[in-house]
Amino acid sequence: MNANANASRKNRSTGWYWATALLGVCGLVLGLAVVWVNIERLDLAYELKQLQTELEQKNNLQAKLEVERMNLLSSSRLRALAEENELHQAEPGQIRILSP
Repeated sequence: MNANANASRKNRSTGWYWATALLGVCGLVLGLAVVWVNIERLDLAYELKQLQTELEQKNNLQAKLEVERMNLLSSSRLRALAEENELHQAEPGQIRILSP
C-alpha cells in the first residue's frame, strides 16, 4: 500500500514538474515575442520619423520652387528681359494662326 501511495505521489510531482516546465517555456516564448514586437515597433517609428522629415523637406523645397517660378514668370521681370533683348509687342498682322 505504501508503495502505491509513493508511486502515485511521484507521478503527481512529475506531472507538476512538466506543467511548470511547459509554462516556463510558454512564458519565455511570449516574452521573446513581446521583445520582438517592441523592436519592430521602434524600427517602424524611426522609419516613420525619417519619412515625415523627408516629406517636410520636400514640401519646403516645393514652396521655395513655387516662389522662384512665380518670380521668374512675373510680368515685370519678363518686361525687363524683353526690353533688354529689344523685343516689342507684336503688331497686328505679324501673328498668323494656323488652322489644324
